[in-house]
Amino acid sequence: MLEINDVTVSFGGLKAVNNFSMSVKPGEIHSLIGPNGAGKTTLFNTVTRIIEPQNGKIEFKGENLLSLNANDVIYKGISRTFQNLQLFQAMNVFDNIYSGIIYLYNKSIFSILSKSRKNYEEEARERVLEIAEIFEIKNRLASFPAQLPYGILKRVELARAIASDPELLLLDEPAAGLNNYETEEIIDIIKMVNEKGKTILLVEHDMNVVMNVSNIITVMNFGQKIAEGVPEEISKNEEVIKVYLGEEENA
Repeated sequence: MLEINDVTVSFGGLKAVNNFSMSVKPGEIHSLIGPNGAGKTTLFNTVTRIIEPQNGKIEFKGENLLSLNANDVIYKGISRTFQNLQLFQAMNVFDNIYSGIIYLYNKSIFSILSKSRKNYEEEARERVLEIAEIFEIKNRLASFPAQLPYGILKRVELARAIASDPELLLLDEPAAGLNNYETEEIIDIIKMVNEKGKTILLVEHDMNVVMNVSNIITVMNFGQKIAEGVPEEISKNEEVIKVYLGEEENA
């Protein structure tokens, strides 16, 4: 589904992503892990066209993503969350989720004056209510982000990303800042979203989350792939233990 081949991203003399390749298969939860500064978020930003690579190829369902502008990626069936929450503070929860759907609306004068606008708004409202029910935030739709705890805000951002009905969902540290109870909830949500047919590429530091949800794990360090495999393989990989988990070489 997603093919990343020999991608390099440099900032000055620093190679944040160095000749990196990986494949994400349809229907899987594919986790991308590594220590801080490994290049994970840079790779996410490259896939979603926020950052331009110096070399390499990125294809989604056979189409060259590098030929697109950042605002076109969502039309291809890719959505994402961010490492730091990117919710609209002046909009309530309903409108934040709604913003994930609005791109589908044709803003031409003919649509505005026609019945299609009313039909769209009714369908979009039903979609928001359906998603809010799934994420158990229906009672929060009138609230603004500043009024809500962090765990709920994480749910809202996930709900907005799902609202666009993507085929591929990129999640950048969805469990960051959550307590143990909220983390278990996020694990359940990720599994539920995947069971509804969404392919997920996950960046996450919480190894409990990674090991619980992943079909396959790719490990980065200094912009390069150092390991890839199923969770059991990665948990026993000596290089991963040494580099990512910080164990001593003779441990």
